[in-house]
Amino acid sequence: MDRHQLIYGLGRLAALARQKDWQVGEEAGLTPTQGDALRLLADRRDGLRLKDLAAQLSVRPSTASDAVSALVSKGLAERRPDRDERRAIRIFPSPSGRAMLGKLPDGFTDIVSLLSDQSAEDLHGIVLRTIRELQRMGRIAPQRLCMTCRYFVASEGLDRPTEHYCRLINAPLREPDLRINCPEHEEEISST
Repeated sequence: MDRHQLIYGLGRLAALARQKDWQVGEEAGLTPTQGDALRLLADRRDGLRLKDLAAQLSVRPSTASDAVSALVSKGLAERRPDRDERRAIRIFPSPSGRAMLGKLPDGFTDIVSLLSDQSAEDLHGIVLRTIRELQRMGRIAPQRLCMTCRYFVASEGLDRPTEHYCRLINAPLREPDLRINCPEHEEEISST
């Protein structure tokens, strides 16, 4: 297989998704970065600090700051004092920002909708493993993957090798059940 063809194809899909993000965002008065920031903020019960938002968006802090300023000025986000550190602030979506989310479909929605259930499941696994490896290499900000959560028990430690387990919900998890972005995620506790 020519990996350059795969790279080209992934680039085309990403460009198509970003174009859709621009179209939808333009109608809502948001740039794709502002839309991405709003989505990320909505997934966090405790909001995000600016530096963490920048890392999650894979942008410079100044770009994240501009996006947050725009969201705040549009009434879609709020800055609040950090409970843990007096001088720090956290950013949260406002009620208007949460309402806006229903109008902001992700650019990949149309692409993923074309996949069969099995293809979507296979691609989910590939994306999950790729993000995990990039995270291990330090090339992507820590994501809220099931596999990095303190409640996660890998299948290797269980009787059934086809299932993992979540101690938070006390239920088995099959590979397709594993989340890439879990709102209940708690960082695994290091034993060092």
